[in-house]
Amino acid sequence: MAGADLFILVTYFVTMLAIGMSYSRQKSCDMYFAGDRQVTWWLGGISFFFCNLSAFAIIVYAGIGYQYGAVALTIYWSTVPGVVFATLIFARRWRRAGVITPTEFLTNRFSPVTCQIFVWSGIPPRIADEALKIAAIGIFASGGMKISPTLSMLVVGLSVLAYSVVGGLWAAVVTIFVQFVLVTGAIVPLLSLSYRAAGGWKQFSSQVPHGFLSPVSGPYTWVFIAALLLQGMMSQSANWPLIQKFYSARSDRDALRVGWLGCLLTFVLPAIWIVTGMLARGFLPHDLDPQTVYARVGVYLLPTGILGLIVAALFAPTMSALSSGYNVIASILTVDVYRRLIRPHASQQELVNVGRGLTALIALLALGLALVITHFHWLLFNIMVFVWGVFVPPTVIPVLAGLVTQRLSAKGALAAFAGGMGVGLGLLVCNVLIVPANPMNFEAMTIIVASAATLAIIAISAIWFPATGEAAERAAQFFTTLRRPPVAADAAAINPIPIAGVIIAVMGLALVVVGLGVFPGTKLSSFTLGLATVLVTIGLGMTLPRWLEKRRPTGVDTIVVDER
Repeated sequence: MAGADLFILVTYFVTMLAIGMSYSRQKSCDMYFAGDRQVTWWLGGISFFFCNLSAFAIIVYAGIGYQYGAVALTIYWSTVPGVVFATLIFARRWRRAGVITPTEFLTNRFSPVTCQIFVWSGIPPRIADEALKIAAIGIFASGGMKISPTLSMLVVGLSVLAYSVVGGLWAAVVTIFVQFVLVTGAIVPLLSLSYRAAGGWKQFSSQVPHGFLSPVSGPYTWVFIAALLLQGMMSQSANWPLIQKFYSARSDRDALRVGWLGCLLTFVLPAIWIVTGMLARGFLPHDLDPQTVYARVGVYLLPTGILGLIVAALFAPTMSALSSGYNVIASILTVDVYRRLIRPHASQQELVNVGRGLTALIALLALGLALVITHFHWLLFNIMVFVWGVFVPPTVIPVLAGLVTQRLSAKGALAAFAGGMGVGLGLLVCNVLIVPANPMNFEAMTIIVASAATLAIIAISAIWFPATGEAAERAAQFFTTLRRPPVAADAAAINPIPIAGVIIAVMGLALVVVGLGVFPGTKLSSFTLGLATVLVTIGLGMTLPRWLEKRRPTGVDTIVVDER
């Protein structure tokens, strides 16, 4: 990479760390893990979308678009109904549960044992998911940018560790907002340049292979799409970093807005980089590794400096998803394990310190697993399908059922967990022994069958073996809480706009330096300066009103007039 691109990247990482330091004064567990339930709907909605995103999603889906065509859109958009489902059915329930972890309510709803089982069964696949996101950074850096994958993963992993440990949830959501602006500013111009390089739609569509513009193609069948649709409805409703945005919202109304904004962004933004990957078919060779295509498009089309911004934009979603993931896993270990089982009377400051230590530990575990994945060259998409296909139905469906029906007992939830896990692992063994002709369809059936088995056990348990006695009273009390809208958070909430505006303006100024041709090998670039102007304008627009408000006199001297 050129010196100008490295300058942009260094500026980006320094500004992310600065955000973490600005939110370092965390005095309570509620603040560190749930933002004191003061996260505004627009910040929560952007964070919701970015928690679903990573460099993994960008490079893999752009690669599928390049290799197989429009089916990549079908696959990604299968998430949208899941977000709608989560918003309509569960957004207010999570907000009203009054929790600061996704599993905390299980103690009151079922039993402490049930809570611990779902905690410890849910943590390993979540850490594996975080590791996949870091590993995608290595693939992107080595395949498209010719950067050491180990170095890139270490830089990203340790940077996220630093600002996540220091700043907690607020650092996570504010960095996500800044990253959202940078990602949007980077991927939109790349789509336009790709469209031009492909010769326009008419020329492009005349050159692509048969079926390239069909909604399904290659190994991705309608059965596979149906399985992803089912998986999306589960994961969007109970994926820990996602539901954290619901229960951290300031009110029921804001929780709903979080979901609707997340739904809109899920529909609009991914189409930009997926179509970019599809258009690459019109101007890049057809025998490339699909997972390197998006990076190669950037190298092929972008001027020096902007390429550094694209790399930062590819790092950004991963960093945002990682920071939220680390925070929510640490919250569970701190609140549901450390405070409940080890130190019930721990002070708030002690819990914050423990949370920081656990955040660092989780980040290091994910980084270590990512290094192993890249060392052995495991295929990322298959790993993702395996992890979620086996673990999601039994770990998610009983939890969601506990929020919907009060007839389900702790024994019924645990029976559904055990049954669904057994079916998923059994199908996994069959997959290894039989080696099916279409692995994608078989893995899709794993999700469908495991979900059906889990749902069947829940239905049988709720209908014929409902909660009774003390368990029924506990469930009734919990559902009484869910029916009462909680008091909205204090209107005097933390305002993240000024610090975010400063960071965006700084990134814009860094692009100004590059666009003026200061670095060796660069020249005056109107494209770079234009994008820099946009970022500086956005940053100043967010910062100046607050600055002017502070400088405005707080009072007016009273002049007494003697009318005599």
